[in-house]
Amino acid sequence: MSDIKIFNQDCLEYMKTIKDKSVDLIVTDPPYDLHVGIAGGSCASHMGRTDRFKNENVAGIKDFGSGYDIKTFGKEFVRIMKDINIYLWCNKMQIPEYFNYYVNELGCKFEVLCWHKGNCMPTYHNKYLTDTEYCLYFRNGSNQLHPNSYEDAQTFWFAPINQVDKNKYKHPTIKPLNMIEKLVRNSSNEGDLVFDPFLGSGTTGVACKHLNRNFIGTEISEEYFKIAQDRLNEDKQHIEGFFE
Repeated sequence: MSDIKIFNQDCLEYMKTIKDKSVDLIVTDPPYDLHVGIAGGSCASHMGRTDRFKNENVAGIKDFGSGYDIKTFGKEFVRIMKDINIYLWCNKMQIPEYFNYYVNELGCKFEVLCWHKGNCMPTYHNKYLTDTEYCLYFRNGSNQLHPNSYEDAQTFWFAPINQVDKNKYKHPTIKPLNMIEKLVRNSSNEGDLVFDPFLGSGTTGVACKHLNRNFIGTEISEEYFKIAQDRLNEDKQHIEGFFE
């Protein structure tokens, strides 16, 4: 039986209450950097989030759409993890900074996972399509990645933008549940503690309930915290689990 706890709180503030080396895995979707790229190409995959959250006051995030302070948050992530074992969704503009910190500074092993969306917006003037989102995996241990099938070991997903979940849970950048379940399944064991500091609509929490992992999530937006809370309570009707 999994222990699922979520908090309507700034994640940097909440992490101050988490003991050193107590978390087995982090799976999260932090704010993307939406600044205009080379030759006017815009990273628009998360543009819908900007208007909804541009007034959110999150420590380490100056304004929504400008990403977040990867190293400041990263130091706290590293402190609370037993060993570095973290999946971070991002757009291409953030990849160099992630690699500089987790690989160049911390010496982590890495994987680059990709979600290729066949129904992306057809905006390609002076740019390639924004048809791929990236999930970077960093680890420093030898036993943290254990896929049990060929499908789980694949690093590329072909799946359309999940409009059904977007409409149901009112979150413009929600990730498909089956993808998040794969990450949790591949890099943790039953009974492990998984943390998602940017909870959103609660997908990681639902994945942990399905896979019998303990879970802590934080979400600063009261609107999305309530959506995640309702979603987890609703999911409790379908599987065994504990929600508080």
